[in-house]
Amino acid sequence: MTKFKLKIITPHGIYQEVDIDQINLRTTAGQIGILAHHIPLASGVEISEMNYMIDGKKTYFAVSGGFVHVNEHETTLIANAIESQEEIDLRRAEAAKQRAEERMKSHNEQIDMVRAEAALKRAIMRINVKGL
Repeated sequence: MTKFKLKIITPHGIYQEVDIDQINLRTTAGQIGILAHHIPLASGVEISEMNYMIDGKKTYFAVSGGFVHVNEHETTLIANAIESQEEIDLRRAEAAKQRAEERMKSHNEQIDMVRAEAALKRAIMRINVKGL
């Protein structure tokens, strides 16, 4: 399989640059797989699981939204935040899930429900990726 460059950037800088065979992620238009020589693409990325393959081995990540850009030379993922399966602290993710659920159940008018729902979605996604 032909490899291509993946560059992952976060607000903290370059997270990773790696040559991969395939990347799978959920964009705002749906789940996609990208291989070498993919047509140019620009899309939002949802809070979701992402994985890439190198020589048949999948590496899993939790992505907290962002943007993906594909051109003839490389694929760039600009992520709000990203954690590999190994980096995810399961206890921290479970605590975040519990806090988000409590905020949503409180029915407090000062709670931003959209933010609480996003926090819950991120926590659940991190727990799911850790359990893969």
